[in-house]
Amino acid sequence: MVPVLEKLSKFLALEGNIRVLAVQTVLSQVGYGMFLVVWQPYILSTGATLAQLGLVQTVINITTGISLILWGYISDHYGRKPVIVATLLCRVAAILSLMASSSLWALLAYGALMGFTAMFYIGNPARNALITESVEAAQRGTAMSTLITISQGISTLVATLGGYIAFKLGYTPIFILMVIGDTLGSLLCYKYLKETLVDPKNPGETPVMQRLRNSLAPEPQLIRLYTALLLLGFSYTVAYSLLYGALSKSFGFTTVQLGVLSTSFNLLWALGSIPLGKLVDRIGRKRGLLMSLTMALATSLGFLFSRGFRWFAFFNALSALDVGFWIPSYTSYITETVEHDKRSTVFGKLDAYSKATAIPGAWVAGVLYERYGFHAPLYIQIAVVLVVIVLMLGLKDPAHS
Repeated sequence: MVPVLEKLSKFLALEGNIRVLAVQTVLSQVGYGMFLVVWQPYILSTGATLAQLGLVQTVINITTGISLILWGYISDHYGRKPVIVATLLCRVAAILSLMASSSLWALLAYGALMGFTAMFYIGNPARNALITESVEAAQRGTAMSTLITISQGISTLVATLGGYIAFKLGYTPIFILMVIGDTLGSLLCYKYLKETLVDPKNPGETPVMQRLRNSLAPEPQLIRLYTALLLLGFSYTVAYSLLYGALSKSFGFTTVQLGVLSTSFNLLWALGSIPLGKLVDRIGRKRGLLMSLTMALATSLGFLFSRGFRWFAFFNALSALDVGFWIPSYTSYITETVEHDKRSTVFGKLDAYSKATAIPGAWVAGVLYERYGFHAPLYIQIAVVLVVIVLMLGLKDPAHS
């Protein structure tokens, strides 16, 4: 039995730091998987308008962009582990602000603190660098996908339950679960994660202007990727940042139905993550990115023509293949094209570029929803994805792929 478990752990890259992050994910995701379904309906329930919801999302985007650069720099100079712990504690503080008050200022404080989690599960530069540095090159896509499978598997189980709890008992029980889970997760990471940054750079060795330029300027070999993320950051925010709020307002979807939508997405992402990660390790990073964009286009077109709940659930599930291809392709591509002591900074910069254009995106989404209806933001997403597909065709695969 033990040899079988050892082989399975190796197959899934579930060893060392990856195992610690897997346990942390289990602890945190129970509450967070519920929270993702209900946070927009909760804010609307306080009396906020869709435009004010867009303002909260805008604050999240601004502080996320700032924190991605800040945490990336700190991670490359002082280590991955301190940043991972700090961003988890930021999420605890964000939820506590929601529990403290339902005023607009409290909602904006929530947005600012949530932004400083630096997209913890998707784009956190320290977490991504630590994951890819904790395994061999041939296992990078697999390691990322294994953690995503655990995360989305739990979300699949709890999303509909979260909608039901919010409907029957209110939002507070979900907030409490998040605070407990992230507090325990941060303590676990503090005690058991092993630092992967070797020979950290001394900031004093580089002139101030050079450090500033390195923190903001795109690397020439990654210019296509920077451009793509600038465009996609705007279009995804316009199309999807207010999606659950818009569905509840435009189509009358309940929190239970939104939970089912989230479950359909999480289920396919959980089931597909490891196979897609393995596939990306075989077909290469460029093809993986192109497959992601193809799924993004199919999702937007599907939403455009959906008229009933079942069709929305189907295409919402299909969108899981978009991120399922993107995350292992994107993180492995950066790891294989950027030097070790610059990876976290580059991860942070790339995602910060996408957040820079996302800043007006949430406001634009609110205006489009209010003036032109549910489908207007989808046209922007479709146009941008077509442009980015053409752009990505000229991308060069790294040598490892």
